[in-house]
Amino acid sequence: MSFANRPDKICCDAFSDATLENQNPNGVYSRFTNRLTTPILNAKGIQLLNANFVNPILQLNDASQLMFFYYAGTISLANLKCIRLLPSNYVPPDTYTSFTRNEYFNTVQELVVALNRAASAGNDDATYNPGWTAGQVTFSYDSNTRRISVAGNGTTTIAPAAADDPNVLDRLKGTTTPTNRIRMNTYVTNSGGYALGVLQPFVLGQSMNSRLGFAMSYFARGLYWSASSQVGCATSIGVPSSSAAYPVAADANPILIGAQNVNVYCSVVTGSGLDSLNGKNLLATIPLEAPALNVNSYTTSSVEKPALSIPNEIYELTFEFRDDYGSPIPFPPNYSTSLVLSVFY
Repeated sequence: MSFANRPDKICCDAFSDATLENQNPNGVYSRFTNRLTTPILNAKGIQLLNANFVNPILQLNDASQLMFFYYAGTISLANLKCIRLLPSNYVPPDTYTSFTRNEYFNTVQELVVALNRAASAGNDDATYNPGWTAGQVTFSYDSNTRRISVAGNGTTTIAPAAADDPNVLDRLKGTTTPTNRIRMNTYVTNSGGYALGVLQPFVLGQSMNSRLGFAMSYFARGLYWSASSQVGCATSIGVPSSSAAYPVAADANPILIGAQNVNVYCSVVTGSGLDSLNGKNLLATIPLEAPALNVNSYTTSSVEKPALSIPNEIYELTFEFRDDYGSPIPFPPNYSTSLVLSVFY
């Protein structure tokens, strides 16, 4: 057999995919394909040797972590409020100028400044975000305890809401009141009175709250300071309360690292790799060791652990990239991604 069909190493690069910018309407890519001029024959396994890519993941994920939920007053769907950032690539309608975008935050203090701006008058619109009330809450950061706190304006008690709180899920899905869903643009109604438009991106069970340190589940039991109040989020068995003089401190430190790993999936690794969400074709998990907008360079260990469930003939390789939560990682089209594979026979 020709040795041209039996390379020991192969380098794959996103820029070698001629259709890279046509895969999605906005040009970003989370997968690419390299077609081989000479097919690989009789291979028994492949293994990722190294990977180089620009980390595109901001500290807050545009797709799932831009809404902070809290209750103003008693715990009810009607009193569920939301302070939000718009996605970093948000393009507003011509008439909409009241918003704050997600961005790269060098410090927690910078994030707190952005949240206070988003919570203040003139920085959101109740037409698009029915859960927004201007000037109702204020965020702060204690550099000694390294915790974020949130306080009310002195007239209404507040309580952060957990991501899996039934009222939060109801608001995101529009189960009880479809017109109260949170949107990014064009607010109109159809004949049934339902609000239409592009929804604020969300993933059920995720929110900004946990990133800021309000990490408890709705069914968790926090640290109690009285019979009816607890530290952290409002849960099924406890409700923290706040005034301007008594802010609610987060129950954990803020996490501003975006994702922790990039999972790489390959089309030819049919049954060799399985992730924790039961996703197949997993080739490797790459730790993110570089901050956002910096090059992450990864080299695998010297231990040989090839993926053995591959086809006998390989004509093309398609790679897909997802984060810890299984969400696609969006690489802008000017971000090169290169992978080097070792081939075993």
